[in-house]
Amino acid sequence: MTQSQLTSHHVPWTITAPTYSSNVGRNSALSAPLLINRVHSLSPIADTSLVLDNGAGSGSVTLALTARFPHTRIVATDISASMMASISALENPNITTSIVDARSLTKQLEKGSFSHVFNTFMLQTITTPLVALEEMHAVLAPGGVVGIGIWGWRMCFEIWDRATQRVDPHYVAPHAFDDPHAWRTEEELKRALEEVGFRDVSAELVVVPFEFESPEAFLEFWFEAKNPGPVQLMSNWTGDWEAVRRAMEAVVKEEYHNGKDIVNTAILGTGRK
Repeated sequence: MTQSQLTSHHVPWTITAPTYSSNVGRNSALSAPLLINRVHSLSPIADTSLVLDNGAGSGSVTLALTARFPHTRIVATDISASMMASISALENPNITTSIVDARSLTKQLEKGSFSHVFNTFMLQTITTPLVALEEMHAVLAPGGVVGIGIWGWRMCFEIWDRATQRVDPHYVAPHAFDDPHAWRTEEELKRALEEVGFRDVSAELVVVPFEFESPEAFLEFWFEAKNPGPVQLMSNWTGDWEAVRRAMEAVVKEEYHNGKDIVNTAILGTGRK
């Protein structure tokens, strides 16, 4: 890999879509049932519910909802058609897919029309997350419930930090997200939900396993999958690529039990309109 291969911090989601489900999508799939449980406890999801999976991506929430509530109508939206390919492939009559920007839901979706709205691991990838939250609040019916998932502070990204320090102790990686002030804690998410008008707000930190079968499998994810997080972190590296790759392999072997002990943390938040 060369520096020229990492010229943009804004890698289109269409590039990472083919490998997303088998990589980061695994974390989303583990988190989705936990978030659904929290939302369902606030307002039961029924056959008559109309649920929005906003920023649906590869469909972790939609698939979990369909498995648990097979007769519930779901609208899955995302800015990338490629990311929703697995949802479209279901050909489920209760699932509608639509290309919609999360920051302008009300341009295409009716205000006050959804009983439940979900959004997982998308808000930190945009620089105007409050706008997206306001739009979710707008399309929820009165009394409707929102479920939000964001990444916490501990992530597999720390492996890059540890590896680069072995190669160049003076190197400083860029922020993992475009917005250096992206929310990463329970309190930050709770404040944001309350700011746009949600009530009965709560947020919880959960640890989500992100294990790999081998150090080589993790390296393939990190260097080849083109996930925006790793690409952003690597964007300013001008050192020896082979050396940092060897260092990452060593870190995974020595500190993460050959990839078995890698984890991410997530913040799961809910609120009622």
